[in-house]
Amino acid sequence: MSSPGSSDQRIDYTVVRRYFQVAGSDTAATASYMAHEQNLPENSVRYRLRKEIETIPDWLEVVPRAGRVLDVGCGAGTWTKVFADRYDSVVGIEQSPSMVVAAQTLLAPCPNAKVVEGDIREDLPEGSFDLIFLGGLCMYLNDLDVVAILRSLKDRLASRASIVLRESTVPQGKVTARGDYQAVYRNVSLYQDLFREAGFPTSELRRNYAYTSMEIAVELVEARRKYLRFLPAQSPFLGALTWYSLRTIAPLTFWLLPRVLSRLQVKWPRLQNHFFRLRSPESS
Repeated sequence: MSSPGSSDQRIDYTVVRRYFQVAGSDTAATASYMAHEQNLPENSVRYRLRKEIETIPDWLEVVPRAGRVLDVGCGAGTWTKVFADRYDSVVGIEQSPSMVVAAQTLLAPCPNAKVVEGDIREDLPEGSFDLIFLGGLCMYLNDLDVVAILRSLKDRLASRASIVLRESTVPQGKVTARGDYQAVYRNVSLYQDLFREAGFPTSELRRNYAYTSMEIAVELVEARRKYLRFLPAQSPFLGALTWYSLRTIAPLTFWLLPRVLSRLQVKWPRLQNHFFRLRSPESS
C-alpha cells in the first residue's frame, strides 16, 4: 500500500476487473467478501453477513415489503439474496462475469430477483428504488467516479428512500493498494466530503464490527505466513483452524478485543469498515 496522503491515488479499473474475474472463478462466495486469499471458510462469510444485518436492522425495516431494491456491485449476490428474501423486487448489477454467474446461481430460486452484468458507471438500471445498496464498491472507484455515481443514484431514489453503503476505511487519511489488487481506503471524513459533493449534506454512520472480526482472522493468517514460513502459505485447513479458533472465544476476540484497542487508539487491525446511510435533503 502507498502511504496516506500520496498524490497518486487513482485506480486502474482494468486491474480491478481482472482481479475479481480471476478471484470469482472458483471461490466467488468467499472472494465477494474478501476471505479467499487467506483460505477462510465460507462460515466466515455467513458469520459476517449475519452480524452485518444485525448492525443495520432498522435501516432495512423501514423499507416496505413491496419495495424495489437496487444492489450496485452485487458481487456473488450475498446481499442480493438477503434483499430478495425481504422485498418484492430486487435488481443486482455486477461487472465481473464470473461473479454474475455465481449471483445468478444463488438467486435462481428467487423469481423476484434479477442480476445483470454491467459497468455501474454506464449501465445503472433506470427506475425508482426504495433502497439502493453499495456493498464495498466505492473503495474500487476514484473520487470523481464515486461522486458521479452517487449523483446518478440520487436521481433513482424514491420518496423517503435511502442509499446504504458498506465501505472499508482507515483511521486517518487515504491509503491506496497497488499491484494486482487495487483499492483506495478513505477515512470516514473523506467519505463524508464525497457524499456532500454528491448532494447528500448529512450521513448516518455505524461501525461494522463484523468486518473487524474477519479482518482479525485475515491479519493473523498473514502473520502466520510471514513468521511461520515452514507452514504452507495456502492451506484451507490452517485458514479454517484460524477462523474457528477465534470463533470459539468470540466474546473476547470479536467483541472485547477490537473495542479495547479502539479505546486505546491502537490501530489494529489496520482496516476498519463502516455502514453509511444517505438520504436526500427532502427525506431527512
